Amino acid sequence: MGLSTLSIGVAMATCVLAGCTDGLDLATTESAIDISAFVLPSLGEAERAQIVHRYDHLDPTNLVPRGLLEDTILFFDANKAHVPKTEYFVVIDLSLFSGKDRFWLVDLTSGAVEPHHTSHGDGSDPDNDGYATLFSNTSGSHMSSLGFYLTGEIYDGSHIHSMRLDGITPDGSPNGMGNTNARSRAIVVHEASYVDDSNPARNGRSNGCPALDPSIEVGVVDRIHAGTLMYIDTKPLNTPVGRATCGDATCDGAETADSCAVDCAEPVIEEEPPVEIDEGGCSAAGGASSSPAGLLLGLALFGARRRRRR
Repeated sequence: MGLSTLSIGVAMATCVLAGCTDGLDLATTESAIDISAFVLPSLGEAERAQIVHRYDHLDPTNLVPRGLLEDTILFFDANKAHVPKTEYFVVIDLSLFSGKDRFWLVDLTSGAVEPHHTSHGDGSDPDNDGYATLFSNTSGSHMSSLGFYLTGEIYDGSHIHSMRLDGITPDGSPNGMGNTNARSRAIVVHEASYVDDSNPARNGRSNGCPALDPSIEVGVVDRIHAGTLMYIDTKPLNTPVGRATCGDATCDGAETADSCAVDCAEPVIEEEPPVEIDEGGCSAAGGASSSPAGLLLGLALFGARRRRRR
């Protein structure tokens, strides 16, 4: 049996109020994610460096803005137990012009980075100049939301092969982050003809979704759906510490004894000459020891012999 006219009308009204993306998405479901399980780490520079340097193999050609990459590494490392899929994570920098690559898919095993264009909301860019400047977690705003997300399920809505997003950053977080209404707002990843990876000019706007070029959307979504970490922001939460540096007296990151001998070479330990210990007793020539203990022993034996002769 199909949907009744009344139920369709209610769904359409809900969609309009929520700011749905490019049409009616009837498959919206409640999120089962407990956002309270996730923590935003607050660490000193030395602590951040210790963690970040363990991921120095990521982004070897420096495509991802370093500050946002490190923010993602730190959040991923702190919350790994609650991230269902750990093969990849996604970093999006919405401070950049829409005609530039600003969606990066990072392979956590190989370190390789796949760059793409992505859209932002028309409410975030009201003058349509290609730059997002306004952000919101509010239904009906048509704005993009900043913060950390987990990818959700794939479904066919007004765009086939769309992927839901669950926001896990509450309102009031640093940098104006807040995205917990993403699912109810139908903020999803979908294909859109107005996003073109080969177009360096201004790309089109969504109703708040990070939409992708149709030619790559399926390949990207199939790898990251159902529990991959995604981070959307415009500036880093922390000053980046950078990669491990040769000469800092710490062998870390990608450093080895070959690439950075000053930090990683094994220290040379000089062997001490053996110490001769005189334990008394007979000398090498077979005579009595000249040590005090040897003399006392000799006198004692001499006295014993004399007593036996009496």
